[in-house]
Amino acid sequence: MIEIKSYVLSVTVDNNPGALMRVCQLFSRRGYNLESVTAGITEREGISRLTLIAKVEKDDILNQIVKQIKKLEDVYKVSVLDENSSICRQMMFIKVKAQGESKQEILNIVNIFRGSITDITPESLTIEITGDENKLEGLKNVLMPFGILEIVSSGFIALERGVESLK
Repeated sequence: MIEIKSYVLSVTVDNNPGALMRVCQLFSRRGYNLESVTAGITEREGISRLTLIAKVEKDDILNQIVKQIKKLEDVYKVSVLDENSSICRQMMFIKVKAQGESKQEILNIVNIFRGSITDITPESLTIEITGDENKLEGLKNVLMPFGILEIVSSGFIALERGVESLK
């Protein structure tokens, strides 16, 4: 059985129309799915950072894709981030049924996970949580018995630890 690994890529590009699309098309044309795509501004004006979570079978396939991304116009730098030397986080909103005594129980759970309440109604709570995939899945699993009404999450963002940067 072929093992498929997740990789975190950080790509800096000119903030031009189509730059994100061209990077994503490289994966699409080769039949590889991007699990998460996040784009945002950087400390440099006119430059955006893309954070991509990609699943591929082999390191050499990923290396080939990275080389091809580097050849694209608008691309400055591409880096495959090591999970041990980088920080990777995602934000999630979870709307959950909360009535009567269950409301306090949910508030206690959210506190344990270091989340926050962003909206309260007589029948529901909306929770904001930021963390790695395990933390988000953990909270989601604990809240399931209460009745999850809705979930929405951002893409992942990632940064290398230390003084190194993707400039």
